[in-house]
Amino acid sequence: MSVPEEVVDRAKGGKEPTSSMLLATGIKNWWILLIRPIEDFLVESKVDPNVLTVTTLLVSIITGYSFHLGWFVVAGILLLSGSTFDIFDGRVARAQGLTSEHGAFFDSCLDRFSEAFIYLGLLSYFRDTVFSYVVFLILVSTMMVSYTRARAEGLGVGCEIGLMQRTERIVYLGIFTISNYFVNLFTYGVGSRPPDYLLKFSLVIILILSTYTAIQRMTYVMKLLKEKEFETKDQ
Repeated sequence: MSVPEEVVDRAKGGKEPTSSMLLATGIKNWWILLIRPIEDFLVESKVDPNVLTVTTLLVSIITGYSFHLGWFVVAGILLLSGSTFDIFDGRVARAQGLTSEHGAFFDSCLDRFSEAFIYLGLLSYFRDTVFSYVVFLILVSTMMVSYTRARAEGLGVGCEIGLMQRTERIVYLGIFTISNYFVNLFTYGVGSRPPDYLLKFSLVIILILSTYTAIQRMTYVMKLLKEKEFETKDQ
């Protein structure tokens, strides 16, 4: 099946988004096509890609604060919106011919800050409960997912594999957060105190799969580096 030109014309390397077990390429392509009119407007308006990168950070800060207050629908919508801005900055930069190494570095750094603010809000919401430790461990594991890729690329090894990468984490957390609000309404309806079952479940799953992804990347990169070392010795 051919990939729509609108998907790949501004994509990194001219390639369609990678697929994973948790988020198929078709879904990513559909979303890119859906937001294409907004993307075109940003390009025509000559919006600086760095402005979009900073906007992602600001949205993430507001998302974290929404989690702190327990405003789950708002937090979920902002999560998905923030991830969309994160798509825009790279594609708008390529459309305007403004791609650069310093821009890519700036984007990656702010992505880490963005996730930290999101999980800080969750940490605050679950304070004084065991799930504060779960959120903390998620933050550690997600940082390791990012670090393993960065370190691997610094050693000259590509590392774009992983069951739960940043896109999967944000999309699933956003969807489960919005759904959690309606599950809470149901538990209220049956006379039970809403304990955020769905949100807690999603956090446990994110922790398990993020940890798995970090280990998956570690073993993958170590295997490639060992093969590289053996090849060098044989020469």
